[in-house]
This record gives sequence, C-alpha cells and structure tokens, in this order.
Amino acid sequence: ISPLDSLKYYLGILNTGLLATDPKTGKILAWVGGINFKYFKYDHIKALRQVGSTFKPVVYAKALEQGIGPCERFPNEFRVYKEYDNWAPRNVDGLYGGSYSMRGALRLSVNSIAVQLIMRVGIDSVVNLAKKMGIASKISHEPGIALGAVDATLLEMVRLFSVFANHGVVPQIYSLTRIETNDGEVLADYKAPNPQTFP
Repeated sequence: ISPLDSLKYYLGILNTGLLATDPKTGKILAWVGGINFKYFKYDHIKALRQVGSTFKPVVYAKALEQGIGPCERFPNEFRVYKEYDNWAPRNVDGLYGGSYSMRGALRLSVNSIAVQLIMRVGIDSVVNLAKKMGIASKISHEPGIALGAVDATLLEMVRLFSVFANHGVVPQIYSLTRIETNDGEVLADYKAPNPQTFP
C-alpha cells in the first residue's frame, strides 16, 4: 500500500486502553493497555493524558468538604482573573447569565462555576485532596486544574473515582493473588491488600 493509504489505515485505528476494577477491593477485573502489543508496544493505562473535566469532581468534593452546600448558587458570569495574567476561562457553549446550584453546575460541567469554586476553596487544598485520592503524578498549582489541566494516568483516575464509589476509602489497586502451574500447583500465594482509609 502507498504511504497515504498507510496513514489512512492508521488513523482509523482506535488507540486506547481500558481498566476496570472493583472499587471496594481494588482488584483489577480487566486491563487492556492497547489493541495489539505485537505492533503497538504502548500501555495506555500507564500513559499520562490530560484528564479534562473528569477532574472537576475533585474540586466539588473539596467544596462539599469545606461546607459549601450542593444547593448553594453561583452566578454564571464571564470573569477575567487579573492575578493570573488576565486568564479568562470560557464556558464550552459560550453562554452566560443566571446562576447554577453547585449540583447543577457539576451535572452540566459548567467551567465558570468550577473556577469560582477552586478560587473559593483554594488551589492547594484541591491539589492535596487529589493526592490523597490517588493521583501520584505532578499537579500544577494553578486554577486551570479546575477545568482539567492535569496530566494523570488512567490507573490514577480509576483509583480516584473508586474513592467516590467506595464511600471515601482509597483502594489499593492490585492484580495478582496467586501463581500456579498448568497442573494447579500453587507456586506463590499473595494476600489482597487492605484498602487504605481516607485521611
């Protein structure tokens, strides 16, 4: 095939990964790092990616922790943050006006409200919470993290979201519990780790 045909073929391939775990125990149920390791030796589970709006629940969790109620309303307004080099975050739909409850803003992923929240609860407190919930990668101390300007792995994000599903307990992700031969002889037996309690 021609080089152009080769590029077209490659662009049609979905390069992605899948990780499924039990949020209560941390046991890995499925780990698919890519489509074919023989040709694509790249593990998407451990690869850093910008997480986007999937990081917003951490901001909202910190707001709840600081006593901001889910029904408290915030104005949906365009703001320029001069202290951050005139940073002017925009809503995806470009619409402003009225207000949102914290619950409604999270449901609709409204950027203007997420930024207001991180300014109110403090950037450092959100970073610290994310670290406690399982993000080991470096997180920048800037308000843009409220909109997902965070590079993390899928493994870290699965652990983070498991905390929500596991009532605040951070699970230790694990895979091996036993190694045995074809005949069933046990060569090694591992105890499943105990979940970490949320600090």
